[in-house]
Amino acid sequence: MLGLLLVDIDRTIRASIAGLIISKFRDKEGKEYDIVLKLDTGSVDGKPRLSDFDKIYITSITGSQIPLKQVASVQFKSELIMIQHYNLHRNVEISADVLDGYSIDQVVGMIIKEFESYPWPKGSSYLVSGELESREESFGGMGTAIVIAMVAIFGILVLQFRSFAQPLIIFSSIPFAFIGSIVALFLTGNSFSFTAFVGLTSLVGIVVNDAIILVDYTNQLMRKGKNVINALLEAGQIRFISIILTSFTTIGGLLPLTLLGGSLWAPMGWTIIGGLFTSTILTLIVVPVLYKIFSYVSNTGFGPKNNSC
Repeated sequence: MLGLLLVDIDRTIRASIAGLIISKFRDKEGKEYDIVLKLDTGSVDGKPRLSDFDKIYITSITGSQIPLKQVASVQFKSELIMIQHYNLHRNVEISADVLDGYSIDQVVGMIIKEFESYPWPKGSSYLVSGELESREESFGGMGTAIVIAMVAIFGILVLQFRSFAQPLIIFSSIPFAFIGSIVALFLTGNSFSFTAFVGLTSLVGIVVNDAIILVDYTNQLMRKGKNVINALLEAGQIRFISIILTSFTTIGGLLPLTLLGGSLWAPMGWTIIGGLFTSTILTLIVVPVLYKIFSYVSNTGFGPKNNSC
């Protein structure tokens, strides 16, 4: 009726309150400054007041000045700055941090349980994002990385020992490391996060070192003519200190990062520490037993096949 457009009302209010850049000014030194058209509020601090909206007039298509209060009412109301979309659907994102002493899986599981029983309006749904989504996306690539690492390490060990049996003996320490990592995370109350998966991937290359030292030295002793039992006993006695020191110095180096790294790095540290501890202890027991068994069922290429015990 008054010949006003919504876009004109919006532009006039925005120019009056926030200001509108209409041109630029360049001084003699070449510096440019914005020329801003804005309502003169008359306040000391220059900030607009609610009463300043009464000073705003909208120019209609006929050129007449229409007071803003004649076509709009001013009130305070919370509103989104922008409308967010996800997969072409409007969405609202709610984020929060997890308190100390609670795992993300535990808290998210409780939230999902509530969401499943909530009577959602028609056309509404929910999606769990954040660290849980990032972890699921990352775990797919990390799983492939673990497989590639294990295949590469196994190939190197086959070339080094010229045997398929002995790399399998060395690889027996990996499951013990995984068990120790899970137990360490459980006892410390940490979740199996992305950084914990990184630590698990690192364990694949770390824990085999102790078994390699033990198997390699046993092979050297058998080349000198010793039988399996004596070679394993001597290798265990001589390499015991070096294996223990290697593992525990690694654990000691990880302790500062684990204890002071917060919720981000603590899972990775405890994963490596727990895996190293269990694999080191059990490697000294299981690897010699498996070596003795495989020495009778496969041809390792070192010493006679039938050794008396």
